[in-house]
Amino acid sequence: MLKLNRTILLTNDDGVHSPAFKAFWRRLVDLRLGEVVAVTPEHEMSAAGKSITLHKPLRVNRVSSKIHGDRYGYVHLVSGTPADAVVIAFNLILSEKPCITVSGINMGDNITLDNLFTSGTIAAAIQSLLSGVPAIAFSVEIPTSVERRELKVSNFQHHGELAAEITRFMVENPLSTPHVLNVNLPFHAGRDTGVELTSLAKIKFENYILERKDPRGVPYYWIGSSEINVDKSHEGTDLYALTVQKAVSISPISLEVNTPILMSPESFYKREHLEKDRRTLENLKKRVREILVSKTH
Repeated sequence: MLKLNRTILLTNDDGVHSPAFKAFWRRLVDLRLGEVVAVTPEHEMSAAGKSITLHKPLRVNRVSSKIHGDRYGYVHLVSGTPADAVVIAFNLILSEKPCITVSGINMGDNITLDNLFTSGTIAAAIQSLLSGVPAIAFSVEIPTSVERRELKVSNFQHHGELAAEITRFMVENPLSTPHVLNVNLPFHAGRDTGVELTSLAKIKFENYILERKDPRGVPYYWIGSSEINVDKSHEGTDLYALTVQKAVSISPISLEVNTPILMSPESFYKREHLEKDRRTLENLKKRVREILVSKTH
């Protein structure tokens, strides 16, 4: 097991070959915040949610992987889900819990409550939070006009820098109690890009069913989806920030899902902590804007 002073756990759901993941990994290592330990699923596990593998054994392989140019690093590949990767990291690979877990950068946005339950990227962050370790889930929208297979590490250098700087800020300025920050970045992020602290919208898509028939005439089905109309009623949400304002969306998420009907306000969030954490997030928002203004995409 690794014995480290300050550890950052890096994971994702796209696998180690994702160019967005590689861009983030490189920037994290460059910042020298601490020892960056990469533990990922060995295959892409998008939309795996927070599933845990219980019906078959898991295998872990430590391999050398190219980060960028002539730079290489070690990554632990887990034959399971993103949540499995975090469980393996906490209980097998690391001798102590990390100071923070960062998941991503996912190639594709992860906005709305709907994605909170389906995204493997967010699931890895939530698995960390269940163990008391704060986490950040990073995702970048990919416009429909962009061919994903042609994207390279260089396309995500700016996103990797933003994600690494957000990580640094939260390591140096932790919230009063551990949270997940769900961060969604526009693909085209530059000087004019805004930054919004947001709540989660409920859905981005509405589902429908497509029926087809095989050569024997037996029906089968596809679940399809179409984007909902976004209007002023969605203002203040991650959906509105990313799709309408074209802004960076930062959504703080806690695991307190019990209804407040049976709870006192103080048990939900102490006032002094609430005020401190609001200031921290406002300062984070300001810091991200400073980086955007100082760079061009």
